Amino acid sequence: MEKVREAIERSPTRSARRHAVELGMSESTVKRILHKDLGFHPYKMMIVQTLNEGDYQQRLALAELMLEIIKEHEDTIMMSDEAHFHLNGSVNKQNFQ
Repeated sequence: MEKVREAIERSPTRSARRHAVELGMSESTVKRILHKDLGFHPYKMMIVQTLNEGDYQQRLALAELMLEIIKEHEDTIMMSDEAHFHLNGSVNKQNFQ
């Protein structure tokens, strides 16, 4: 556990995989020590955008336009290349480029 703690202090941005290679330990052992013994948690990078004052009106206008288009073309399938944003700030990256 002390070896892992020291390695983290030396290189805090290095991945658990690289620490495992450096220390000659298995990746699962290093991850277990980091999580259970040292209280570290993995994280995912989140991409966030700030909403500006004019955004509400633009979103409302787009929603009204889309409702009109849907009414005119009820038999058409509509697709989008937009990403799915969750309320907690995470992004579904399966369809995000």
